[in-house]
Amino acid sequence: MEQSVLEQFENLCTQEALPACQSHCPLQVDGRALASLTAEGKIDEARKNLERNMPLAAISGRVCEGPCREHCLRTALDSGVNIPLLELCIVQEGRPVKPFPLPGTNKTIAVVGSGLSGLVAAYGLAMKGHKPVILTMGRPGGKLWDLSRRLMPAEVIEDGLQTLKNIKVEFLDVKTFDRADLDELTRERGGVFLAPDDPLFDFSWLPPESLVADRVTRSSNLNEKIFLGPDRHEKTFLEAVSAGKKAALSLDRLFQGVNPATAREKEMTGPTRLRVDLGGREPIKEMEPKEPTAPDKDEAKAEAARCLRCACLACLPPCPLLRGRKGYPKKYAREFYNNIITAFGIRHSNRHINSCTECGLCAQLCPNGANLGQFVAKAKIEMVKTSHMPVSAHEFALEDQVFSNSDEAAFIRLQPGSTTSAALFFPGCQLSGASPEGVLDLYRHLMAHLPGGVGLWAGCCGAPGRWSGRRRLTDKTVATMAEVWKKSGSPTVILACPSCARFFEAELPDIPILGLWPVLEKLALPERAVPLAEPLVVHDPCAARLDMESQTSLRRLMEKLGQALLEPPMSGRKTLCCGYGGLVSEAVPEMGRQFVQERLSGCQEPILAWCSVCRDRFRAEGRGALHPIDLLFPQAPPQAVMTEEPPGISAKREGRRFFKIKALTDIFGEAVEETKTMGLNVDVPGSVLRDMESRRILMTDVMAVLENAAKNGPSFINQETGRRLANLRPRQVTYWVEYDERQDGSILVHRAWCHRMETPGAPGERKESPASEEGFARTGGRV
Repeated sequence: MEQSVLEQFENLCTQEALPACQSHCPLQVDGRALASLTAEGKIDEARKNLERNMPLAAISGRVCEGPCREHCLRTALDSGVNIPLLELCIVQEGRPVKPFPLPGTNKTIAVVGSGLSGLVAAYGLAMKGHKPVILTMGRPGGKLWDLSRRLMPAEVIEDGLQTLKNIKVEFLDVKTFDRADLDELTRERGGVFLAPDDPLFDFSWLPPESLVADRVTRSSNLNEKIFLGPDRHEKTFLEAVSAGKKAALSLDRLFQGVNPATAREKEMTGPTRLRVDLGGREPIKEMEPKEPTAPDKDEAKAEAARCLRCACLACLPPCPLLRGRKGYPKKYAREFYNNIITAFGIRHSNRHINSCTECGLCAQLCPNGANLGQFVAKAKIEMVKTSHMPVSAHEFALEDQVFSNSDEAAFIRLQPGSTTSAALFFPGCQLSGASPEGVLDLYRHLMAHLPGGVGLWAGCCGAPGRWSGRRRLTDKTVATMAEVWKKSGSPTVILACPSCARFFEAELPDIPILGLWPVLEKLALPERAVPLAEPLVVHDPCAARLDMESQTSLRRLMEKLGQALLEPPMSGRKTLCCGYGGLVSEAVPEMGRQFVQERLSGCQEPILAWCSVCRDRFRAEGRGALHPIDLLFPQAPPQAVMTEEPPGISAKREGRRFFKIKALTDIFGEAVEETKTMGLNVDVPGSVLRDMESRRILMTDVMAVLENAAKNGPSFINQETGRRLANLRPRQVTYWVEYDERQDGSILVHRAWCHRMETPGAPGERKESPASEEGFARTGGRV
């Protein structure tokens, strides 16, 4: 993955953008952090934080005019947080931080003037290891001595001057200073800083235009070695501190041979890119201290509590993945990028990458549309390409895709009696596997009411391959589908599955598609259609969050049926994912369950889900759920179907086989040869079936083991219990079944499990799984 992909995503996520108070502060003081620490009573830590950006904080913190206040987002509610009040309390109550300058450089700098900007510049240079000499006329400190003694006690100024002396700043008293003196200093010293805010120095002999400094570097047009303090337009103490701080950094860069203007954009004040939602925020009256020049800790804590702690994090609350970890999308993207470029060692982020459903909700909530799912999709492709994504994470879903597109389940036919069809109905592998009879009735309805003929196309679109990052498999599937579609006369494709629709839009843009619900809305209601007496919460699939036409049509169709609907807290373009997207429920089942529980937490009534996977996942959690075809083409009373246990992975496989056989025989009048089996009578208890489901072991896998054991004998027999143990390795997975043979010849299965370790002598063909053809990382277990 190119680093530019990461950078593009980073530019969208604004969480690391400065809060408004900091972005408008000439010193970039982190008001948000100060408020947070002060509100917690951590005054000493707040002092440390303040001194990171505010030189000579004991002095500067007392004279800050607080330009941040007018830009504080709380002004939209009441008044900006009084950061100067917090700074005043912090420098009065907090423990000072002892300065530790860098090793000496022997670079000498003349600081002309001992006003606040000169003191700050000298401090910054001394901390970098240089040797600043402050030229003074009389008592150093300039206008600081004119301030109120309550605000600026004399001992505070004296302590500040002593701090400078302790870090090797020299003071040199001079009587006059003119152009000749400046020229001499420029020749003899490594650099010169002029501090016009010292009223005892007269710089009127310099042309006014030469006293205007660059706003960032403080460079002058006098000489490349001369830098300036505040000019006549910069009249506040904070501007003086800022000028001295910026000049010190520029002089330090000058000595290192670095352009003083390089990468200084962050020092500019201006609007922030950080977006903050003020919804639900209440006005809080500003704290008015009893003594404005000496606020106590309790008063500072009360004012600090008014801070909004500005942060975007708009995408975090509804997403279990983002909410469950300390961070935000930009941080995760960097982590995932580092996981990709790691040359050696363990890739710790595989699991987190596979925990993203790629549903796109974050893009809908983000003010800039940052879509972590799209970044994750690219990361998966890259990891598969470099064989760093174990196939075990997505293997079952990929094999399920291959099966759905095999001769056992896939077919395409034009409408019976037609040589051409204006449309093809593509129900998708999940719906046809879970509700085959209902889909067949739906197809008959389309044939009866749509002009021009409607063909039937069964198979898997290829979404699992795309979700797993396997481009080779995806491209192969897409090419096959495009060829099949062209041979069928290039008709319009009617899609029942929202994930299929999303896949067609992205991978098969040349194929014209229609959503099922806009089509059905225009047709007469099926004769057997029946609504429920109780209202249903309508759940929009995440794959259709931008498909407003289908969302609207589905609701109108239900209104036409007389089915009352309720909207969940988040629906439409902000709907929540059920946890199947991105194959999360396959790769990280516990995270997939968190997603489905998040969806259900806002829905108390039974649910109408127009994605069959969503419906089945809701039912698996014990929540009543229906698909629209359960109401439009009911095979049993919807009230009873609503709470049935959903079909498992084996049942869906058999459902696709049944769908093909039933369609070809009943609708197209074709003879279908049944697959011959040994006809073993096998009893699998419900607890064993549930265990098989969690381990993604199909009933056909168990039957293959048992049939092989029936032919060749079991691998082991427990002499104490009489139980038999058989294994088989048809692919790169070994399956084990523990069972009993009853007297009537039937078989009772006690356990079934599988592993990737190869057992010597285990029977089986040991075929490579079709899913492992691309980017097969030979790492066992889930990741």
